[in-house]
Amino acid sequence: MLKIKRFIIPVLATSGIVGLLASCGGGGSSDGGDDGPVFDPSKPPQSVEVVSGDRDSDGVRNVISWDHDPTTTDYRVYWSDTRGSSPDQCVLSEYQELEPAFDGYNYVVHFVPDAEVGMEHYYCVVAVSGDQTSVPSKEVFGIPQATITTYSLKDVVWNGVNTLVAVGDSGVILTSPNGTYDDWDDNAVISDNGTPDDGFSNSLTGITWDDVNNGYLAVGGGGTILSSSDGVNWEVENTNIDGVSSITLEDVAWAADEYIVVGNSGTVLRSPDGQEGNWTEQTIAPELTTTTLLAVTVGNNTVVISGTRGKIYTIRDKTLPWDGVDSTGAPNGVVQTIGNNSLNDVTWNGTHFGIVGGNDTVLSSPDGITWTQHVPGTPNIAFFGVVQWDSGIPADPVMAAVGSAGTFAISPDTVSGYSVPTHATYEETQLNAITWVEDNNYGLEYFVIVGNDGTVLTNQQ
Repeated sequence: MLKIKRFIIPVLATSGIVGLLASCGGGGSSDGGDDGPVFDPSKPPQSVEVVSGDRDSDGVRNVISWDHDPTTTDYRVYWSDTRGSSPDQCVLSEYQELEPAFDGYNYVVHFVPDAEVGMEHYYCVVAVSGDQTSVPSKEVFGIPQATITTYSLKDVVWNGVNTLVAVGDSGVILTSPNGTYDDWDDNAVISDNGTPDDGFSNSLTGITWDDVNNGYLAVGGGGTILSSSDGVNWEVENTNIDGVSSITLEDVAWAADEYIVVGNSGTVLRSPDGQEGNWTEQTIAPELTTTTLLAVTVGNNTVVISGTRGKIYTIRDKTLPWDGVDSTGAPNGVVQTIGNNSLNDVTWNGTHFGIVGGNDTVLSSPDGITWTQHVPGTPNIAFFGVVQWDSGIPADPVMAAVGSAGTFAISPDTVSGYSVPTHATYEETQLNAITWVEDNNYGLEYFVIVGNDGTVLTNQQ
């Protein structure tokens, strides 16, 4: 796998690449040699994609990346501000060659004027080896948005229709209709018992969307729980449970008929509607009372909670007593320890659970009990956010994760654990969360990624 950092491009053993070749003007053998693959001009560059957005004041940008072919000595990127007449295979005369601000052997960076925020930019890539040039790639495009906060963003959610909500440090809440064409806004109003709380500054660490009652629930420091029907107007929901106001609530999931919230000191809270006073504290396995529970998800009536020091807490059937037995007579609640790394996020895609964490940790399971460890090949990287989706691009379904040093990785399927190169984000900052958007208004499908320093990125697949 490859991890792209600013000005630094390490080659890892799993990539199968034995040397670095510059993307714009590199050298090397033009015929591929007698003992290796030969350049094929009929094959366009593969997996071309765009990551759009910015982290701070150094500019709005699109990062165009592709899978590197070791038989290729150069790549050329072409762009236009209008869609080509044949997007399935670019007609290069309709584009101009891009002079990138920065480049690597499988990516280039295109800085976009601030005036063009929210506008489409279209790209095609060709591979070059000696005097041979490949056919162009399919057309891809990016729609960059500008950062509007310096606070770190911890989580992001899509309501499935028309609103993205991102939350983070110091009570920041951002909204956008799509995160691409339309700007992000920070006009959220937080009220306590109907009175606007202009001084609210608790960190917000997790957010979910309730597709039954059509509402958001966000959680965070100081036992904070906030509810909203539109992502803009929020109400503080006090649990009225002793001690909760002194802990950090780390994550929240909507479980078809209830909210489940997890946090410090093994805290688990449950509520059917998220409203004030309508919360109960769940008794959990005693060995977890000193564990920070970092993430929770629900699939097939099974609850999976992950935490610090490699802890995984699985409830086989959430409708039964968590400290009882399931229909087979086996303990309903199962505690496992896999390694000693923090397990920072967990997801479910309909067939498998996925967990990501510190030090290159990736786990998958069909039932939350039997876990497979993967080696994605990103040593010293901590993954903080994971999502799975059923788009059929490139497989159905697949899993994507984000983490430290701007790392963004996609697995080709649910269980292989990111055995493909990571994708260039041109960020050095930590990325904390990722969600998948299917925007029927514009006919687009894409990732939205948030992170430290107010980072907001989109990725068109």
